[in-house]
Amino acid sequence: MEIDGTEFAIQLNPIKGEKFDWTMGLNYYTYESVITKLEIPAYNTGGFAQSLGTYRIEEGWSPTSIIGANTNPDGSIMKLGDETPDFQLGWSNQLRYGAWSLSWLLDVKEGGDVINLTKLLSDLGGTTADLNDNPDRLGAWSAGDTRPWVEDGSYVKLRELKLQYSLGAGVLKNLVYGKLSHVDFSIQGRNVKTWTDYSSYDPEVSNFGSVAIGRSVEVAPFPSSKAWYFNIAVGL
Repeated sequence: MEIDGTEFAIQLNPIKGEKFDWTMGLNYYTYESVITKLEIPAYNTGGFAQSLGTYRIEEGWSPTSIIGANTNPDGSIMKLGDETPDFQLGWSNQLRYGAWSLSWLLDVKEGGDVINLTKLLSDLGGTTADLNDNPDRLGAWSAGDTRPWVEDGSYVKLRELKLQYSLGAGVLKNLVYGKLSHVDFSIQGRNVKTWTDYSSYDPEVSNFGSVAIGRSVEVAPFPSSKAWYFNIAVGL
């Protein structure tokens, strides 16, 4: 198998001053893999069944290629997508003005397909919100067409958001006989917001856990949790 990838991380401090500074970090990676030689016949793996979407191990293909029941005009298996994204990046920022600081982390995934069996189940039950606008989709699966349930899993996520206030040295010296090094108050959110065209709860799914091939299968998961915290940090 041949793997080709790019990864880099940078840390910048575009503005640095006595009262205001800005720190920014960027992590980026992308990779592609191709099966260059396979000593056994091509086979399917992962998922539940070929008609429901599965993964194809075949020479000359990416090992995370997604197929379904569809075939090409010549009878060969049709490739419907690929679990591997085009790229992923994380963009972190921290702004500080005096005793206040604001920080956030954006996660971006471009590409990477998902087998959305949640939508298939709701289609079969007649409860999908857009089913009336797509009546042909209801009979697609029984007709051997898996394509409507292989979706682009691109997203932008506001993964972390934090607003913090730190007590100044003048206040700290009057607390606990001046033995405190810092006292910080903060409000922090996790999984604050997701921007995506994916039609189900969350494109960041893995029905089968952390497996090498077959992570991007969704079957009626719980919606991703969002959380807000109020924190007090004290140091001696």
